[in-house]
Amino acid sequence: MNRSGTNPWHLVEDFPIGINFCVWILQKDGLAVSPFDQHPAGDGSLQAAGLDARLWFLWFIEAVIGQRAPANPSLARIGTPVLQQRLQDLWGQYLPWANKWHRASTKRLVENFSQPEEHLRLWESLLPFQQSLPEMRIYYVDYPCVVSFVVPPVSAVLGFNEGATSAEISRYILQAAKKLSEARG
Repeated sequence: MNRSGTNPWHLVEDFPIGINFCVWILQKDGLAVSPFDQHPAGDGSLQAAGLDARLWFLWFIEAVIGQRAPANPSLARIGTPVLQQRLQDLWGQYLPWANKWHRASTKRLVENFSQPEEHLRLWESLLPFQQSLPEMRIYYVDYPCVVSFVVPPVSAVLGFNEGATSAEISRYILQAAKKLSEARG
């Protein structure tokens, strides 16, 4: 989002299937890593293959930071060869669903912010953070409830579902902006 006649600050919003894959993996397996710890139990197969919270967290951060040059996160060299192969297999299963999810979620976000005043209200609420943040990147992922995870220097991952309202999404974006700003000192 960049308003005409204003400074060149950018709010980038995207639905990256690579980052979503990391969160999808948590849900499939059932591994809980805060704030993505509010999903039902899964099959535990990835934990049995060596995936734990620390390993997932490092992989997830790498996927978020690497989003400027998107890659297939299933190709990351994490854990055991068995875990790596399992992630690659799951990527193949995930991809058809992910492409549909990406299209539907993008449409839903546009519908949530369909009123111009909604975008204006969000933009004006972000004005105080435009001095401390060179930009802000919001990466949306599919999750059973709204959660937010900040990845400095300028990124936040926002989990949401069909029931999320524009007001709720905006509130989480503003909370993430505040956390990112504080992290920059």
